[in-house]
Amino acid sequence: RCSLALVIALGSTACLRSTTSIELNTDGSGTILQETAVSAQAMGMLQGLAGANAAGEKPPQLFGEEQARKTAATMGVKFVSGEPIKTGDLEGYRARFAFDDISKVTVKLDQGANDLAPGTETKKPPFGFAFTRGSSASALTIQMPDQPPGGGLPLPGADADKAQTAQALAMMKMMMKGLYVDVTLNVNGRIVKTNAPFVDGSRVTLMQIDFDKLLADDAALLKLSSAKDIKSLAGVPGLKVVAEPKVTIEFSR
Repeated sequence: RCSLALVIALGSTACLRSTTSIELNTDGSGTILQETAVSAQAMGMLQGLAGANAAGEKPPQLFGEEQARKTAATMGVKFVSGEPIKTGDLEGYRARFAFDDISKVTVKLDQGANDLAPGTETKKPPFGFAFTRGSSASALTIQMPDQPPGGGLPLPGADADKAQTAQALAMMKMMMKGLYVDVTLNVNGRIVKTNAPFVDGSRVTLMQIDFDKLLADDAALLKLSSAKDIKSLAGVPGLKVVAEPKVTIEFSR
């Protein structure tokens, strides 16, 4: 039921923004700040559909502490605090979590979407973490999710004609407008060595998808649809993906 509501509402006006920021200490402990928000139009549609399908019952809470605590349980972290957020036309929830050992934490690519519509959980592989604490430096290994190059998007194939291609691109632009997903990790210290391609000081971007930038370039969308592997997506506007199956980060205080 909630899955259907999510598809209809976000398919009509995507505007889903999901960000996950992990802060890691040299002892393996840390915090996670997660924000999930949708447009007011999508929120109203979701609440209306959820209420209509609830047979007169009070519509379920789409954002809030209850859902954040459920998320904490699936991630292997502790819920610390949270509050509703409203920025421009977007509204949602900001949740803060804490963990003692990042090796026991899992973060799924669609974790934020699961908060939005409970019951839509998928079997998509999560980010996995392995941590070693050293006397002078600590080492983190991140197992990256195995994702298909095109992300499963319904984009035109190489044998499509111009009309089919134009129609598919138009549909994609309508469905994915405003969609933004970002997963970053910040170490509380100095990065000594890493194979991560997107590093800014002590912050590493593990994944970033900005569909507004991606949708502005038809050539980039077509490149995404025809990509044979993750490495071929390097340089696509609005897309930051790690090609390596594992990211290693060595950092000190």
